Amino acid sequence: MSSNFPNKWQQSSSKETIPEKIRQSVAPQGELRKKLFETDRALTSQISQLDKTVTKMNTKEKSLFSKTSASFQRHDTVQANAYAAELAELRKAIKLVEGAKLSLESVQVRLTTITDIGDLAVAIAPVGQVVRTVKRTLNVVMPSANETMGEINSTLEGLMQQIGGVPSSFGFDTGAVNEDAEKILAEASVVAESKMGNVLPTLPYLKNDEAEADST
Repeated sequence: MSSNFPNKWQQSSSKETIPEKIRQSVAPQGELRKKLFETDRALTSQISQLDKTVTKMNTKEKSLFSKTSASFQRHDTVQANAYAAELAELRKAIKLVEGAKLSLESVQVRLTTITDIGDLAVAIAPVGQVVRTVKRTLNVVMPSANETMGEINSTLEGLMQQIGGVPSSFGFDTGAVNEDAEKILAEASVVAESKMGNVLPTLPYLKNDEAEADST
């Protein structure tokens, strides 16, 4: 988390209004800061793990691509198509994990810009939705992340309960909240797709199919 976080929070705390002081009696800012720090550490750890996973998956992707190309060159179409199918599934998984990582990075940025309870109340709902969506995604392609994502989700639930006035569940139905969360996820998906398009070569059989299509 940014080193300016404690200072920003402290500066905001020095300008408390009466309602803010009343709310503090229920949810002390010290406890909220602690939970935010815990969430930030968990997010940093999970993002780092996802980055390592993507690196490993990219290494496997290159190996599979080489095997696919070599099989095509040997005119072993059965083996080539088997490798290609496996490669296609791996690329889907890479996109999902990369998108999850980018989504969590956006969540982390939002949480590090919070300076007071008011900011937290506004940010926590869409952040919670994003975390829940990422958790479901990773549970399919990377089950090992389930425990850490569960901890992050639980911490955010605790924050929401402490703030008060916000439902303890992340199942929000308000359009603004859904729109904000969906925007984060959509942007992450687009960036992930773009990154993959820039670094992953096209399979030979796809090029052949395109050539045949053009000739008809």
